[in-house]
Amino acid sequence: MAMEKLFLIKPHEDDIDEIRAYRDEFLEHDDHSHGDSGLYDTPDILHWINRCRLYENERTLPNPNFVEAEQFMLVGESNSEILGMINFRHNLNNKYLAEHGGHIGFAVRPKKRRRRYATVMLMLCLEKCREYGLNKVLITCDADNEASRRTIITCGGKFERIAQTGDEVDERYWITL
Repeated sequence: MAMEKLFLIKPHEDDIDEIRAYRDEFLEHDDHSHGDSGLYDTPDILHWINRCRLYENERTLPNPNFVEAEQFMLVGESNSEILGMINFRHNLNNKYLAEHGGHIGFAVRPKKRRRRYATVMLMLCLEKCREYGLNKVLITCDADNEASRRTIITCGGKFERIAQTGDEVDERYWITL
């Protein structure tokens, strides 16, 4: 059975109910979401959508310590259900991102895992990075996150080193575009 065509779309007001359902699923599973621009901690979905738009332009960043970023949601052509979220940070001009966060953060909805959605989502986002003009991207994952490690390696990630700050231990991978 072939996988349905999948797309990355930006959050929109028409998606509020589905975005809320995505967020609630992570909360129900007591699972923290990555690559969601703070959705996990933001109950006001419309506020979150508007904040995502502010991140897209350096002049409108809501926090001067943040970098320009684009928020995407993975959806299929036949259904508006959000399968995952991925955040593309345009640069690493932030100490935390340069060491731990990287250019891309992502997560797949808990009930949709183990179906290769993360790989498809990352490949689609790498195309956005290429279109933006990047030659290589840094992606990190928790040292104990085997699923993310496999996804990153499948998409061309080359292990660089372990990054540790306090209790935070991440593996750093570079993908050449």
